[in-house]
Amino acid sequence: MNITGLEQRLQDELDTLVEKNADVFNPVLGISTRSGDFNWRGAAGIAYAGEAIPMEVNTPIFIASITKMYTAGAILILVERDLLSLSDPLSKYLPESLISGLHKFRGHDYSQQLTIYHLISQTSGLPDYFMGRPRGGESVLDRLVSDGDFGWDIDQVVEITKNSLEPKFPPEAENEIHTSKQAFYSDTNYQLLGAILESVLMRPLHEIYSELITEPLQLSSTYLHGYGDPEAPAPANIYYKNVPFCLDKAFTSFGPDGGIVSTIDDSLNFLRAYLEGRLFENPGTLERIMNWKKIFFPLQYGLGLMRIKMPRIFSPFTASPELIGHSGATSAFLFQSDQGGILIGGTLNQVDNQARPVRLMLKLVNLVNQTQF
Repeated sequence: MNITGLEQRLQDELDTLVEKNADVFNPVLGISTRSGDFNWRGAAGIAYAGEAIPMEVNTPIFIASITKMYTAGAILILVERDLLSLSDPLSKYLPESLISGLHKFRGHDYSQQLTIYHLISQTSGLPDYFMGRPRGGESVLDRLVSDGDFGWDIDQVVEITKNSLEPKFPPEAENEIHTSKQAFYSDTNYQLLGAILESVLMRPLHEIYSELITEPLQLSSTYLHGYGDPEAPAPANIYYKNVPFCLDKAFTSFGPDGGIVSTIDDSLNFLRAYLEGRLFENPGTLERIMNWKKIFFPLQYGLGLMRIKMPRIFSPFTASPELIGHSGATSAFLFQSDQGGILIGGTLNQVDNQARPVRLMLKLVNLVNQTQF
């Protein structure tokens, strides 16, 4: 297959997603190779429910938890500048009202032992304020689905964490950082990291992202929701099943764990800079990030990065690529493949069916790898 044929095949895949899936309305996708031999963008469907506005490759999108790469990146830049250390306790930067009683597990209070490292690596054991369900109750996501849009702040996140949910395990011990493989994916960790960033730099989070990341990398279409150009197009609609999921207040509240809006071009440029180490000053920072812990199959977590590696048993004839990057609850994805140096990013703008983007990425990466450039 030549490049023209590949581009048409990729566009056909997007068109088919819309045609054959009643819950996919406006996907967008970008694929580039590290070598620069291939660079393609595509979109399909309608950007906004009830409006005849086609989804375009430059339509803004919610990147959801890919935001965590920005939050982790900002933390690591501050580490490089000696403004904080990953071993610092949370109590050094956050008020006692937030820390006290935050992590009580099986009769022991670990709250004062929590460090920035525990948050960024998802090894704190803290429950997930967003997806966690209290006994006999609803998660924040459940409430958004049933009741519609609402907002929250860090105090409410901590109140849910302390009073409605249970920790999963004690914080990882310092002597187990390089040996323990236990982690639990929790949005609570990154809400707390956002509060720490604002405490250290004494500026709001949107200004911190701009100063440390989006301006240096010239990501002109990337911003924290609520702080973009008011004249710019709105982000494309996301959906829960076949219903538009209008979450203006919620996306403002996600902030450091999922509140960034971007475009495919900006996202791929960000990923390239991140994994080439251009975001960081110290060459050792990138290596430090990739200390992988198991979350749930097939995901592992480093410092603000995910790794997806399927065992050979799932693809006995062709080894599945290893993917490094991050995904989000809106079926947003941004990864680099170890096979062919392929960068792939996009979104299906669908909160339901979280396994579908992984299958799509693996399929398209293999398709690109089969093409001779």
